[in-house]
Amino acid sequence: MDNQKTVLFLASFGTSILRAKSVSYDKIQADIALKTGLPVWQVFTDDSTANAMNGFGDTRTYRVEDALETAIIHGFTRVVVVPVFFAQGELYRQLKTRLNFYRDRIDIEVTEAVVHDAESAEETAAALLEALEPSPENEYLFVGHGTSEKYSNNYENLEKGIRNKGYENIRVLRLKERDCVGQAIAWLKSREADMRDAHVVIVPLVVAWGDYMAGELYNSDDSLMWQLRKAGFRTVFTGNGLGEYEEFRSIYLKRLQKLDLTD
Repeated sequence: MDNQKTVLFLASFGTSILRAKSVSYDKIQADIALKTGLPVWQVFTDDSTANAMNGFGDTRTYRVEDALETAIIHGFTRVVVVPVFFAQGELYRQLKTRLNFYRDRIDIEVTEAVVHDAESAEETAAALLEALEPSPENEYLFVGHGTSEKYSNNYENLEKGIRNKGYENIRVLRLKERDCVGQAIAWLKSREADMRDAHVVIVPLVVAWGDYMAGELYNSDDSLMWQLRKAGFRTVFTGNGLGEYEEFRSIYLKRLQKLDLTD
């Protein structure tokens, strides 16, 4: 393998919040570049966000097709795509579909998303617990945007991984799941969180913080946090993207180790 002919794409949906990009995606990009010694480009699958953010901050952002065309023009013969997506679902599938149109022009490899099977769920559970250090006195809701039912086992496997490590005070939820708020309230009542006046901590399962999750989780009257507060629970949220935690970012390096691209 000629590393001079290889370029890495850090692929995400993207964010329009410069701070979220700098404390999450930029740090993942820097980690990968340091470990591999290869060029790493940020690629946003949301075209409008890629165009809007390009030129802001310290790193360029590309559309998927623009990144591939640029790589070919610059003489790269191999692209390794690292999706930052938390769970392997529709966004991952759509990314691979767009990449497929270029496979006859350049060699393309794609690593798995963070959670894609039972083993990766166990690995992710360990990283999250190390990063967050959950207190046994609190109750935790790990909340992801979620995917269709076809890919819901990613979140189910994550919860199993957490349970296997002895944490009964953590529940994994998907916002797209039917009656997400009702499920959260029922679980918290079964834990007697309201009677104990326990803190309920919402942890967003997103790599970079964004407006959408902010609205869904805390920034509106019908958000998860405010509905739980109205139901009598002392609810707070972390407000951090997972990419801000070094323990979580290490997962991407482990994916690349399987391709012999890191030490």
